[in-house]
Amino acid sequence: AQLVRPKQTLPLKITRLTGITPESLADAPRFNEIGAKLAGFIKSYPLVGHSVGFDVGMLRAQGMNFNQPAYDTFDMATLLLPQASVYKLSAIAERLGIQHPEDHRALNDADVCRQVFLHLLERIHALKLGDLTEISRLTAKMHWPLRDLFDEVMRNKARNAFIEATERPSSSAKAGNGKHTPASETPLKPTGNTTPVSPDEVAVFFAPDGPLGRAFDGYEQRPPQVQMALAVADAFNQNDVRMVEAGTGTGKSMAYLVPAAMFAAQRGERVVISTNTINLQDQLFFKDIPDLQRIMREDAGAAEAPFTAALLKGRGNYLCLRRYEQLRKNDNLNDDEVRALLKVQLWLPTTQSGDKAELMLMEREQTAWGRMNVTPDTCIGPRCEHFRECYFFQARRRADAAHLLVVNHALLLADLAAQSQVLPPYTRLVVDEAHNLEDVATDQLSFEVDQAALFKFYDELHVTGGVQIVSGILSELRTIFGQGGVDESVQEKAEKIAEDMRPSVERARRTTYDCFRLLTGFVMGGVETNQYDSRLRLTPAVRRKPGWADVEAAWRNLTDSFTQIGDGLGKLETLLRETEPDSLPGYDDLLLRVEWLRRFATDVRVQTGHIIFGSEAEQTITWLNHDQNRDTLTLHAAPLSVADILQAQLFAQKETTVLASATLSVDSSFAFVKERLGLPEAEELQLESPFNYEKQALVFIPNDIPEPNQRGYQQMVEDALIKLCTATGGRTLALFTANSALRQSYAGIQDALEAQEIAVLGQGIDGSRRSILERFKEQPRTVLLGTSSFWEGVDVVGDALSVLVIAKLPFSVPSDPIFAARSEQFADPFADYSVPQSILRFKQGFGRLIRSREDRGIVVVLDKRLLTKKYGQQFLHSLPNTRVRTGPLAQLPLLAARFLV
Repeated sequence: AQLVRPKQTLPLKITRLTGITPESLADAPRFNEIGAKLAGFIKSYPLVGHSVGFDVGMLRAQGMNFNQPAYDTFDMATLLLPQASVYKLSAIAERLGIQHPEDHRALNDADVCRQVFLHLLERIHALKLGDLTEISRLTAKMHWPLRDLFDEVMRNKARNAFIEATERPSSSAKAGNGKHTPASETPLKPTGNTTPVSPDEVAVFFAPDGPLGRAFDGYEQRPPQVQMALAVADAFNQNDVRMVEAGTGTGKSMAYLVPAAMFAAQRGERVVISTNTINLQDQLFFKDIPDLQRIMREDAGAAEAPFTAALLKGRGNYLCLRRYEQLRKNDNLNDDEVRALLKVQLWLPTTQSGDKAELMLMEREQTAWGRMNVTPDTCIGPRCEHFRECYFFQARRRADAAHLLVVNHALLLADLAAQSQVLPPYTRLVVDEAHNLEDVATDQLSFEVDQAALFKFYDELHVTGGVQIVSGILSELRTIFGQGGVDESVQEKAEKIAEDMRPSVERARRTTYDCFRLLTGFVMGGVETNQYDSRLRLTPAVRRKPGWADVEAAWRNLTDSFTQIGDGLGKLETLLRETEPDSLPGYDDLLLRVEWLRRFATDVRVQTGHIIFGSEAEQTITWLNHDQNRDTLTLHAAPLSVADILQAQLFAQKETTVLASATLSVDSSFAFVKERLGLPEAEELQLESPFNYEKQALVFIPNDIPEPNQRGYQQMVEDALIKLCTATGGRTLALFTANSALRQSYAGIQDALEAQEIAVLGQGIDGSRRSILERFKEQPRTVLLGTSSFWEGVDVVGDALSVLVIAKLPFSVPSDPIFAARSEQFADPFADYSVPQSILRFKQGFGRLIRSREDRGIVVVLDKRLLTKKYGQQFLHSLPNTRVRTGPLAQLPLLAARFLV
């Protein structure tokens, strides 16, 4: 181990991480003084390291070249330790029972890495010969350093092959999945018991001497939690729609789970619980619900819990065994596809769920996952040979048998869009994090298409690349029908359909070039562009501009081609449905492909028609987005309002709906959210947080700072952060509304705070959201700067977060097409739409500070519009009952330091 003096100042983050100080480096040599000694030590031995490419890259930058193999324990761990939640060296060491010294020093890390490497080698030795042979086959054509390790073990095992002569390769889907018993649960059946859930029974459950109180040491009853539980029980009993705003610390999850479980078990009915974030979904299914099952089981003195639960995700999250097998047989795989296949192969014997969340897939490996997951366009259902073992259908069967079914908003709304073909039937719904429902519904009901998607569609139909290269479904029909046992007349019909369609496909391909060239020119000529993208909302006024008539003329030609293509695919689908399935090889796959292509053709023709030509009702928001960096243009459409859709297709179909969140009211009124979600008649319940905000929190608004659009504002934000964080010793989360403002502030405060030994972490700068949040929690004297995703879902209990800075009120960007179009529906768009929307986000941000009864903290809002604008009081009245102080910015550091003592 050798310390080296760097050319730049030692960052505080490195000192924190390693314990190395500038003083310890004062007399250390430069790298070029010890490089030769290091090279002599390494010689030509293989290199082992965790994310070793990073280390090798740094050494190469210093002029050292390596020709020997480098074995990466990170890559090895993602293969051999599937289902690990974190793959950093310390986490893997802990998982394997290897002691890891706290200091992140080179020698410590190297020794821990050595032990991890040896353990992972043992894992390779434990693999069966069939698995090793398959790994060797898949990696034969790629440069993959780890192949040496697997091949050596394979050769040793092959010498003893007679011992394993009866072994089957466990890498095959059937063998890998053989351990898993197909779901045997039978679908829920109504019990016939229509007795209402007893309010007394619910209240007793939450009593200090009740089941919940007996289960947890130091349990304190929270009156708002009991109120909410009783309101939810009443909503189930009365078949009502109920909106509940419950402040932070209420214990919302248990407040709706208890009455939901009681109701579902008593009646034999399913209750669907929908969340927005994966964090809450996991907390419910892996913690809260098992806790509740255990408590209810012990209270009843029964062997099993009185209710069952299941977690269901969208199809794309589950492995399709059939597609996985097909991909493994493909001879033209790229390196990312091979790596993804290896991870899946070694994961298959242990997974019970087939859920990709258990796998660590790198960015490009995620694309490969798209070739082996379940999709509606490739799933042949009961006709599939893997149907009984299929992970998705096992999850569906568990969902059919569950009293409580946990889903996310995206799946809930995908079910709505697919007309109830995704979730099992249900009439009782709990929507947690309900403030996100409008945005998720907008996303799920939106449409977008770009040139690449259209050309992929044409290639699926027919593509020629010279005399010998012809592919696509239209060129395959002759072969498919020729191999089958169908009449010649049917073969001729299929060939005639293909022959008639080919010219339309080629015409559409040519016309698409013209359409996108004209659209790009129109956008570039008619929009003030920024560095990254330009969005042009398509309004009647825009469609009257010069040049748009040319776009419409070109698009009519494309629409005509899509009409002909859709008609041809419709004829082909009809022909296939009239054909005996067993008479054609690959019948199911062919029919699915044709159905998907026909639906795509119809969707593109209808949706782009709305986008390009508009509609009289104009109930759709349409816009073009030109990404200048990638030079791509995308057509977008989104519903103007989701309220009517949600009301008619979701809420009106349910007997009970409960919507819960910490942020549903604006200035004590639910009217805004009710209108946005289409629930004007919903019953309301607003519950205060059990936390004492009067004592635990203080809000400070400086009265001498410029407004955000005025000169000098950014400089004062940076000065305020430096002085405030110096006085409080960090412990600060600063929330921004734009990445550009965050990066500017990060650059402006980092040096000054690091001089005070306060580290600055920035979202999108210093690592993933998860990693910087962990570092913020673990390391004192730290400031964390975050944007959109940090405004909610961040839960830091204790002193690590004592100061929350809201740099600017979170108003939407006025030029955003969806925001702009929806604003126009109001007589006073700013007061009636923009302000309430911003208040809900503001409340979410405010909620990050106080997370327990012991927390204390100060909220600083560096936006004096709270004081100077009429709407400022609405923001403040929407917060819990908290002390608010105003004054010069110079008062803030001392005030904050005193408050936090």
